[in-house]
Formats: sequence, C-alpha cells, structure tokens
Amino acid sequence: MSPELESVQASTPQAPAQAQAAEPGAAESPLCKARKQQKILEVAAHAFAGQDFHKVRTDDIAAAAAVGKGTLFRYFASKEDLFVATMIYSVEVASAEMDRALAGIYGPQERLETACRHLVHFYQHNDNLFQLLHSDKALHDQPRHADFHARLNGQREKIAQILRDGQAAGCFRRKLDAAVAGRLLFGMIRTAMRIPEFKARSPEEIVGPLLDLFLKGAGKGHAQCGQAGPSPSGGAPSSP
Repeated sequence: MSPELESVQASTPQAPAQAQAAEPGAAESPLCKARKQQKILEVAAHAFAGQDFHKVRTDDIAAAAAVGKGTLFRYFASKEDLFVATMIYSVEVASAEMDRALAGIYGPQERLETACRHLVHFYQHNDNLFQLLHSDKALHDQPRHADFHARLNGQREKIAQILRDGQAAGCFRRKLDAAVAGRLLFGMIRTAMRIPEFKARSPEEIVGPLLDLFLKGAGKGHAQCGQAGPSPSGGAPSSP
C-alpha cells in the first residue's frame, strides 16, 4: 500500500468487525451507502492525485476506505469509473464550498473577489483535489467523462454569471464576453497556484494582484506606448 493511503487509513476510525461484515443480501440504507461512497471517493482522490493512474490499486483504496473490494465495485463499475467519479466529486465539493462562501454577498466585485479567494483557499487546503483536477490525466473514453466536464463548466459558469451580474450593474464592461473571461480567470488561478514561489502566499496575496491584472489590465490607460524614445532596456521605443 502506498504511503498516502496508509496515512488516510491510519486517520480513519475502523468500524468493529461485526459492523464491517454485512449480512449477505442485507438491505443497505441510503445514508450508509452515501457515507461509504464518500469515504471511497475521499481515499481515491488521494490515491489518484499522488501517483499515476495505472499504479493505483483498487485493493489499497478499498482497504484504506475500510470496505471490501466487492463493495467498491458494487458502487463503481470499474477502476476507470471510480477515477472519473472521483474527479466529479472533486468539482462538486469545490463548487459547494464556493456557494457557501458566497451566501449573503451581493455586490458583483465583492462576489468575484470572494469566489476567487475561496477557490484558492480551498485548493490550498485540499491540494490532492487540486492536483487531481488540474493534472493532465484524462480518460476521455469513459461514459461519465462528459458528465465531469459538464460539472467543471458549471463551476466556471458561476464565475461567468458573477461577471454578467457585474455588467448589468455597470461594474464591468458590457462588451466583455463573460463566458470567455470566466474561463480565462480560472486559468489565471490555476497557473498562479502552480507557481512554486506562490506556495507560501495567502489567498489574499495571490488573488489581489491577479484580480487587479484581470480587471484593470497591464496598460496605463491611453498612453501611446509605441512612440517617443528608446525603452529603458535599450530596445523598442517607449512612451514618455
């Protein structure tokens, strides 16, 4: 078993042997099923984020989640299905947390700042989910892969809707394509969190400059930057 799964298993209280051995054919309550599925997904998120897909063993995931391998495959048809379900779970958790953070906040710019700050904070404290969602791993041939992308687009749409609300309130430019801008902002957050030098920075220290650049750009108003003398570096001309 990998060190990551040993750590997860060690921190998980083990149920008594009698409770773990379900009676054959015994009916399982929806709550019990939901709890088992969530535990499997939590363990799987650590496993898939920590190593290559083909090196992850479902036996280890089942053991760390304190369920039988048969139980795991009763909930998830295959290892590939479990992987995609884990990615969907990761998006759902992040989206739910963002909704909670936005409750009671109504100003478009404040909502945008809160959403970005919370996403950074959430993924800083759930690095395994960030690594899983923003890795290059993909199983495009899986039936539920389209479902994963639909959930991910739904998360991006939350940002796009905040931008649209800001346009309606006169806070953001009306000609802005909110859907495209929302995806670009997500990309900026993803890139910022992958920069090693930013690892120790607080969400405020990351989001502040990022949103300043996103909302205001890098230019200086209508300065004519293509005219006047040489630039400080001695290259192309710069503005006065």
